[in-house]
Amino acid sequence: MAKIGIALSGGAARCIAHLGVLDVLQRAGIPIRLVAGTSGGSMVGALYASGRYTVEELIHRVSHLNWWQVTQPVMSHQGLFSSDRIGRFLHRFLGDLTFDQLALPLAVVATEMRTGNKVVLQEGSVAKAVQASCSLPVLFKPTAYGDRLLMDGGFVSQIPVLAARHELAADFVIAVDVNYGGMDGKRPPRNMIQIATHMASLWSRKNAEEEGRQADYLLRVNVSGIGLTDLRRGRELLQRGRQAAESSLAELRRRLEENGLTERR
Repeated sequence: MAKIGIALSGGAARCIAHLGVLDVLQRAGIPIRLVAGTSGGSMVGALYASGRYTVEELIHRVSHLNWWQVTQPVMSHQGLFSSDRIGRFLHRFLGDLTFDQLALPLAVVATEMRTGNKVVLQEGSVAKAVQASCSLPVLFKPTAYGDRLLMDGGFVSQIPVLAARHELAADFVIAVDVNYGGMDGKRPPRNMIQIATHMASLWSRKNAEEEGRQADYLLRVNVSGIGLTDLRRGRELLQRGRQAAESSLAELRRRLEENGLTERR
């Protein structure tokens, strides 16, 4: 059976929009068989691939989260926030789930801190892998993963199309970019958090453009006016994700048909 995969970009708070996209694709009967994610996209991807929650349940939970508990500053010489908080947050949702226990195949992209090489994680603790992929330098300390120190995957693969195609053997890859328009009218960063996220955004922008071209279908969510740290605008991000997916359905179905892929389960 042909496999349709989805590659979820990083984008910090903007990754909430991925849930809106997944909601529309699921309701439309587009059969997502595998998931690849980077940074915040890996968090959404892991929760979706776990099979423990419907998209509706995830939307409800995200809408009622106390994000301050996840990102509360701690004293650390390696980062303003402890990535262990992300790990504990993920453990609440995923427990000790390992990759081989997931309902859907998942690939999580991180960056090896010493070499700068891309690392695609597909075994062991899912929560730990996602924690590593979300460890943005300056903000979060790197995550120890075996004998390696890993950090945010957006530095090497902002939209993990190749991880979906090569590591997970997808026949058709839908790439979702939740940063489209994110630099439009952007005001200069005003604090350390905004500076760190702005620099990461600039760094990853170029590889995101290249990776988008490698996808079979690129779905862009317009997030103009919404910053990388605008967690309080979660409901708006969900709606923007839904709108982007709904406006893309006709073209996506056409592309799937051209490739001889069924869209019904």
